[in-house]
Amino acid sequence: MNHSTTGHQYVDNSESTFTGNGDITNGNTHTGLGNPKAVPNTGNNTNNVNNYIGSPLTVPNLGSDQQYAKNRGLQPGQAEKQEYPIHSDIPLVDEKDLSFAAIMKGTAATPLTIFEKKAALINAEIDHFGFGKYQICIWFLCGFGYFLDLAWAQGVGLVASAIYQEMGVPDSKTGTIFSCANAGLAVGALGFGLLVDVIGRKWAFNLTCLITSVFGLLLAAPKYNYPAICGIYFLSSVGLGGNIPIDATIALEFLPQRRRYLVALLSMWQPIGVVAASAIAFGTTAKYRCETGLPSCRAVGAGEACCTTSSNMGWRYCVIILGSVTLLIFFLRYFVFPFHESPKFLLSRGREAEAIEVLHKIAKFNKAPPPTLTLEHFAEIEATSSLYSGGIEPVKPLTTKQTTKRVLNGFVTGIKNLKGLFGNRLQLFIFLLLALAYMGDYWSFNLAGSFLPIVLLRNNVSTGRGTVTETYRQYVYIYLPGILGAILALFSIQLPLIGRKWSLVFSAAMQGLAMAMYTQVNSTAGYVGLNALEYIMQTYFNAVLYASAPELFDTAYRGSASGMLSCLGRIAGIVAPFAGQHYLASSSSGILWLGAGGIWLSSFVMIFLPVEMRNRQMF
Repeated sequence: MNHSTTGHQYVDNSESTFTGNGDITNGNTHTGLGNPKAVPNTGNNTNNVNNYIGSPLTVPNLGSDQQYAKNRGLQPGQAEKQEYPIHSDIPLVDEKDLSFAAIMKGTAATPLTIFEKKAALINAEIDHFGFGKYQICIWFLCGFGYFLDLAWAQGVGLVASAIYQEMGVPDSKTGTIFSCANAGLAVGALGFGLLVDVIGRKWAFNLTCLITSVFGLLLAAPKYNYPAICGIYFLSSVGLGGNIPIDATIALEFLPQRRRYLVALLSMWQPIGVVAASAIAFGTTAKYRCETGLPSCRAVGAGEACCTTSSNMGWRYCVIILGSVTLLIFFLRYFVFPFHESPKFLLSRGREAEAIEVLHKIAKFNKAPPPTLTLEHFAEIEATSSLYSGGIEPVKPLTTKQTTKRVLNGFVTGIKNLKGLFGNRLQLFIFLLLALAYMGDYWSFNLAGSFLPIVLLRNNVSTGRGTVTETYRQYVYIYLPGILGAILALFSIQLPLIGRKWSLVFSAAMQGLAMAMYTQVNSTAGYVGLNALEYIMQTYFNAVLYASAPELFDTAYRGSASGMLSCLGRIAGIVAPFAGQHYLASSSSGILWLGAGGIWLSSFVMIFLPVEMRNRQMF
């Protein structure tokens, strides 16, 4: 099979013949779901495809339209070879199987809808483009979003002590800034998750970085009190909270089906963000801060030695650098890279012509042959929808007035879109399982982060952080190996007998085991080693989870589902320290078992994940 310069695809010149049972044969073997069906010619120029989407079909044009034949360089009555777009090499599953055996094997399925059949054609075109320049740019820009997620968390965590000293924050209030951050992350995850399914991927993709950078830079203004800093950091975290759900969604919708595993590799940017933020803090906060022990100027009289703003500028320099990096990423996303709206999102909104136009723009950017997909192909699927089970009514294009109304009523519309999620038993079951997995995950690592230093101190175990240099060296030892977790995820999700499902089960079980083993730590080396192991497994689990969750939901509510899951996880992370503090007085090791139990719950529920996406198309 070759490709013409006009973007149409042709098969060999052997004549198509009807086999009597409706099948077409032309000397070639075409693969797809079911047998290709015969296509009767009606005398017009629209291919009336009565088969399932997939196999290429050769359709003769009878030349009834003389002007059309002339424009195509044909003689009147001469047959023209046309072909239905090639299907992706990943097979489609169009059957209903919700048995317990299918759930355990990850092969549960429901019949395809009209939208999914159309989306499969878009998958085929994107697969044809391959992993081109456009996809490479998308991967890096989404990776920068992952980078920011933990860079800000680590950066603010490292400058917090300098803020406390300057503002005179009592011990009872030190956790307020982190509670505000977690609340902002939860609001951002839910809000942008819904918003991305209402206004589209493009604007949400850019707004997250813009909001984070603007309020992040404002955080460094010289004259603030502690409540104001907490409030501004909450607003910055709202933008930050939408990053991962949106970035994973966008990467999945633009990558070829066979390259979806690269979404798991995006998680390598998180430990890089931690190490980068640590380096920034080491060069700023550690050098330009008040001497230890100086009281806040707010707590002493005039003329007494205290921690002044001018002598404590290091934490502001750190925040300014993080804000500037975030602003640079926004600049790259909005002004430098020609980011186009997701074709699948446009398709889900009935904007089929725009979806095809975006495919042409991507092909041009990649310097690839233009797509062969046309509106007629979508029309054929709608026309033949009565032949298939599980069909839905086609989405009609929206007028400008309707689009404006949709934006103004964004969140209401987003909630309405969730009917497809909560009205589908399989999708609802998947959502509930993932909700438990997210909550167990966030519960676990928040307990570890909040109480592990206290547990080690009570067990008389040194963390090896006697000096500032030693402290930052430990961050490199613990967090940089997290990249290995993302690499493990990259390879394991492609293995036939493991895939996404069992990668989640294994990594969560190992993360819980590492937490349980903390109860036996009695040396600095043991602390560092187990901390690194726990973080590798945490990155491994999150890499698979963040990549797999959006795959399991349809385009119409993919962002909403991902946002709600992330929000539930953030809420669990907020609640976890309050639950853990009750164990602190009686049994410090009980907190570790509580954390291990949370992630083991995640491991257990993933055993019942009914759909394995390793060898399935994503719509």
